[in-house]
Amino acid sequence: MKQKLIYFLLGILFAIHVQAQSSRKVSGIVSAPDGTPLAGVSIRVENTKEATQTGRDGQYSIRVAASEKLIFSFIGYQVRHIDLKGRSSLDVVLLKEESVLDEVVVSAGGILRTPREQGYATTQVTGENLTQGKSPTIAGGLQGKVPGLQINQISSGVNPNYRLVLRGNRSLLGDNTALIVLDNAVVSSDLLNNINPADVENVQVLNGASGAAAYGAEGSNGVLIITTKKGQAGRTAINLSNTFTLEEISFFPKLQDKFGAGSTSGTQIYNPEENQQYGPAFDGSTVAIGNPLENGEQQYGTYSARNDRFDFWNVGRNNQTDLSISSGNDKSSQYIAGQYLTGRGTTPGDKYNRISFRLNGTRAFYPNLNLDYSASYVENFYDITSATSSIYTQLTQTPANIPLLSYKDYVNNPFATPDGWYNPWYLNPYWTADNYRSKTKNSYLTAKIELKYRPTTWLEFTYRPSISNRWYDTKSVSPKQTYSSYSVNTIGRTNLAGGVSDTEYNSARINHDLQIGIKKDVNDFSFNFNLTGTAISRRYKSVAVSASGLEIPGLYNVSNRIGEAGASESNTLARTFAVWGDLLVGYKDYLFLHATGRNDWTSVLSKANRSYFYPSVDLSFIPTDAFKQLKDNSIVNYWKLRGGLSRTGYVNVDPYSLVPTFSSVTGYSSGTFFSQGSRIISSNLKPEITTGFEFGTDFRLWDNRIDANITYYHTGTTGQAIPAGIAISSGYSQFYVNTGKVTNEGIETALHITPIRSRDFQLTVGGNYTHNKNILQDLYPGLDRISINGSSVIYGQKGLEVNQIIVSDYARDEQGRVIVDANTGYPSVASESKILGNTTPRHRLGLDLSLRWKDFSFSTLFEYRGGYKFAAIDLGSTLDFGGSSARSAYYNREAFVFPNSSYLDATSGQYVTNDHITVSDGGAGFWTSGTYNRGVYSNYVISGNYWKWREASLSYRLPQRILSRLKGVKAASVSIQGRNLLLFTPKSNEYTDPDYSANDNNAIGVSTTGQTPPTRYFGATLSLTF
Repeated sequence: MKQKLIYFLLGILFAIHVQAQSSRKVSGIVSAPDGTPLAGVSIRVENTKEATQTGRDGQYSIRVAASEKLIFSFIGYQVRHIDLKGRSSLDVVLLKEESVLDEVVVSAGGILRTPREQGYATTQVTGENLTQGKSPTIAGGLQGKVPGLQINQISSGVNPNYRLVLRGNRSLLGDNTALIVLDNAVVSSDLLNNINPADVENVQVLNGASGAAAYGAEGSNGVLIITTKKGQAGRTAINLSNTFTLEEISFFPKLQDKFGAGSTSGTQIYNPEENQQYGPAFDGSTVAIGNPLENGEQQYGTYSARNDRFDFWNVGRNNQTDLSISSGNDKSSQYIAGQYLTGRGTTPGDKYNRISFRLNGTRAFYPNLNLDYSASYVENFYDITSATSSIYTQLTQTPANIPLLSYKDYVNNPFATPDGWYNPWYLNPYWTADNYRSKTKNSYLTAKIELKYRPTTWLEFTYRPSISNRWYDTKSVSPKQTYSSYSVNTIGRTNLAGGVSDTEYNSARINHDLQIGIKKDVNDFSFNFNLTGTAISRRYKSVAVSASGLEIPGLYNVSNRIGEAGASESNTLARTFAVWGDLLVGYKDYLFLHATGRNDWTSVLSKANRSYFYPSVDLSFIPTDAFKQLKDNSIVNYWKLRGGLSRTGYVNVDPYSLVPTFSSVTGYSSGTFFSQGSRIISSNLKPEITTGFEFGTDFRLWDNRIDANITYYHTGTTGQAIPAGIAISSGYSQFYVNTGKVTNEGIETALHITPIRSRDFQLTVGGNYTHNKNILQDLYPGLDRISINGSSVIYGQKGLEVNQIIVSDYARDEQGRVIVDANTGYPSVASESKILGNTTPRHRLGLDLSLRWKDFSFSTLFEYRGGYKFAAIDLGSTLDFGGSSARSAYYNREAFVFPNSSYLDATSGQYVTNDHITVSDGGAGFWTSGTYNRGVYSNYVISGNYWKWREASLSYRLPQRILSRLKGVKAASVSIQGRNLLLFTPKSNEYTDPDYSANDNNAIGVSTTGQTPPTRYFGATLSLTF
């Protein structure tokens, strides 16, 4: 017996020894493709119960048999099965799912939805995709990436502004920009430029009113829902990054470099003080520049072209530092972030600083009581020239031989001072940039609290108060300059009176949402109903004072004024109350019917019309889940059919617009008087109503390697609030009424293909395309044309696309040839303005590519816009007047036959081709003429088509073998990137980038000298995670 027991114990010991010999401990780190350690990753030994999870630093340790495999799985990432092959150390990178079908996203009204439940078009841009090009603004990061979204940059310079429009202009004269929602709180569009993109988790774009109906009138133009980052349970991470960017001029007008100063017609005579460039051809000789100084000293220079007009612009610099700390556990999470950005613009002396702080968090007080909160504070400071237009004009009005760069030191260089400047009509641009200044401070405060109480599993109460506040303070100054008597009497300069203005305003928006949610499953049906009451208050106050003449030079205080001070004050308050319901009914998780209904009460309209109701309904159907033949299909992985109908209202009037107003009139010695406003608005004015429908499909094929969607939409907006004619005897010039109709019809589509996807290599190519047709169907009876936002160039023309360029043009014969005078050769001008084209692109295409190879990642984006025109009238005519334009030297300033022209043959009475009658003067007489050239605005209407290399980025993630030597560093990466790298336009565009529009209203597609030239960016980034 004892012998058997000994053998038994020996057997057990032998088995333990064998087991110890055949198993071992495996450890390593699990991370995302960008190197960020992943906490909470499930790791399981295949066909066993042995399992573990990664810690907050992504590390794991597990005991396995020599021949076993490990399975790594994590929500939102692809599952990996890895054969150990005898390894005891294994670092794993998990690839993100190309499409997580049941991922919860934030939809309208803060309601959580899965993509399969949405019956309308949406696009989600991840924070990673948004920040690839390291744009300091969200709008810049979205360009070219979202179908249906048109983004126009208003100017370059420090912290440029953008205009974002989804699916075209619905309102002729009202606001058409998309609504901005930040962490479930509606905020001002001004804030979009001041949200740190590094804090953004994702941007959900609701393209049409079907998805945005819950936001009421404000959501009628589509919505951008921005969700910022939160802390993750079980993981603490500190992220630190620095981005340094250089900015340089990318498109400068094409200027002639053949001729110098002179203004006479016919004979080209050099004039040393002239800014116009209609003098003799450059010959390299030494010539005088400007008039002699008072002491008789004369400036001389070489009479040949220089590049100083381009080189005047600086290379801008931006330095951006971001720091964030995130942490969390099973009860709470925190995300704290800060940013400091300093910028120097391309205009000499322009500066910009931005500092921001963000605090996001969650807290579970009890299993059924949860708090979600977020707050941010941003301050930005501008110190820029207030004379951008003057500087741009001064540069283009400067002959190419003038040594501009030598005038930077206007204190010590006598020829650079205001008295010594070569030209009596303009100023030294360096002096102008330094002395015409505008200093601005903007402060933004946003805060939101979301308290959720769930007394049962099917009932939830949510209270969501939020505030969005902006403080604005700006001071603009212009110098008092008293010239010497010699400058005034001999040169002809005029003294500058100087001036100062101070403006302050505050805008505040306060929202209160109280929401009741009911979610219940009954057999094969699911029901999700939300009823919400909303109260909105919007306040605005501005105060401005100014002085148009200064007593003491350099003392920029309104009390230092000559004459009466200018002063104004404005106060508005508007309130909106709303009740809206949202119902989602699902059947077997493959058929979903969604309906909303909202009623608004607004203080802006009269009592009879301030209440209005608008509904929407959409349907989503998933055939791949509904039919057995399509389930688990190796080709069609996912297929969704969707469609929706919507009706929304939009109030296109400001507070108090329905009440007769008076304007103050100053300048009278006896005090201030008031005059009656020139417009009257019908007290029966109602909201503009937009009805629309859309339908489309989403599908994913071949193991989700092909991801595509397409949407067709149509909207019609009736009851446009526009001014109609009224009898002068009424005392008014305009009468605003509801009339007219605008339609938008188009297609949006996106396609991405991943032909290669493996652990070490992944390639994805794709793009998005948008076609939109925006038609003004009807106007007020007897009215066929209306100016868009007061523009003298952009109009709405009945029956045509909105935003038509309607300007003066040459008279033409039946063959389209310009009719010239048979004696002078000068062209004749048509008696009526001509319709020359639409300024909104019909076609927009974005093409993108992303490639990952081991620890390297590369991404790039190209964008095309086509099918539209662009008006460079102010810039083009300014260049022609100064003689700096390339077109003014096309014919070598000699008499020429006007191209594509004809004249009336006296013998036959027919128009015949002109091949010999030249213009009388091919120099200043023609090119500066307001009759034959500059006043004919069609000369400056060009194709807006372009291809742009929008952005590119190359990054390298340091591998774990290197990071293991850096104590405390969990992840690190370096990258280089560029934006607006190359631009390809037709040869006719010699002026500017059509992407840039001078207006942030509906009259887009116009360029002026008030904009700084377009720019491109090059930068590098270092990112560390601790």
